[in-house]
Amino acid sequence: MGAECCGTSTPFAMQLLKGLFWLVGAYIGFRLVRFYLVERNDPWFWGCHGLGAARKEKLVHFFVKCGALVLSNMPKKVRMAILDAIKNSKALPAKLKTTADSVLDFDFENYNNLVAAPTIAKGAKALGMRNLCEWLYRPRHFSTIKSEYTDPLCRPILLIPGVKVKPFYPPRCKEFDWIERFEKATSVIRDEFLSLTKNNPKSVATYLVPEDMKTTVSGWRTFFLVSPQGKQMVENQKLCPKTWEILNDLPGFIPENMTMFSVLSPGAEIRSHAGLTNAAIRVHLPIIVPEPTKSVIRVGAKVRTWEEGKVMTFNDAYDHQVWNFGTQTRVVLFFDVWHPDFTEEDLAILKRGWSNIKDSMGKVADDYERMSKKQAESDTQGTDDWMILKDKAI
Repeated sequence: MGAECCGTSTPFAMQLLKGLFWLVGAYIGFRLVRFYLVERNDPWFWGCHGLGAARKEKLVHFFVKCGALVLSNMPKKVRMAILDAIKNSKALPAKLKTTADSVLDFDFENYNNLVAAPTIAKGAKALGMRNLCEWLYRPRHFSTIKSEYTDPLCRPILLIPGVKVKPFYPPRCKEFDWIERFEKATSVIRDEFLSLTKNNPKSVATYLVPEDMKTTVSGWRTFFLVSPQGKQMVENQKLCPKTWEILNDLPGFIPENMTMFSVLSPGAEIRSHAGLTNAAIRVHLPIIVPEPTKSVIRVGAKVRTWEEGKVMTFNDAYDHQVWNFGTQTRVVLFFDVWHPDFTEEDLAILKRGWSNIKDSMGKVADDYERMSKKQAESDTQGTDDWMILKDKAI
């Protein structure tokens, strides 16, 4: 009788296991199909949101997401072993080497660990995020959730949930009570910039796109105090010591984030793109704006113009675009401060993790510095070619 029970229960157990197997398989299949339908048809692509991404760009973006899905869910030791093998492979085309280094060296663990900050943990829970790396492969899904932390036009490379998103902040707001004091330093900062353009004209170079380190943006020149990857450009900081000192005295200044003088020539356009993170607020101090109504920035669905000596604050995690419709050059000092929604407890965790994430980009930062110097040295234009001002007294 016992044997009969065993004989009966064994097929039943097998059927139960098969049922569970198919149920799990169906669930995984459903998640993958939903992932494909949502993310494959994402109209956004870094640098091409405004008019919608081309078919090829959408496909590239989807493959990037697939890679992030696989890599971010691997055990670290397994991932590092695979990544080292890929990076050292002679089969990797040279033109993909820079992009590969940037992607493969990303610090997934420190990004996920930022959720230890209470504000970020609250935001992740509200959005249903298991970990922050989910954003890397499900950005369309999360960006279209209706919440105070998200917006379909807010598409940073690294989303930090839990802070409110909005395109612009008012010219005078309680969150940044240092603005009026900072604006009084406009003339000092402008004089330092004009001095370096005369003494080191090639140091203000055409912008080199960090993603491939080959493409340049016509009509857009920059002088970095901190590189896009977070490297301190010490020699440049020495050329603008007062500016660098003023910045470091500002509450919330992020010395690991890109900091620079941004120069836009007449007729130039910076195409639609989104910034690194929503955890930072971008600050512009316009130091040379001879035609205020003709220097225009769009952030999300909002449009503003610069006014010389008047700070502009906005969240560059939003898709944004810039134009100079005028006949003269526009220059702003450009840097980041921490989002005002973070508490001191949040910032203690965030600053440590953010610094580690930036440190992981060290090799790429060194490559970018080398390539940007090489590009600047080959530039045949002199200051008079790009600093176009009718008032020569400036």
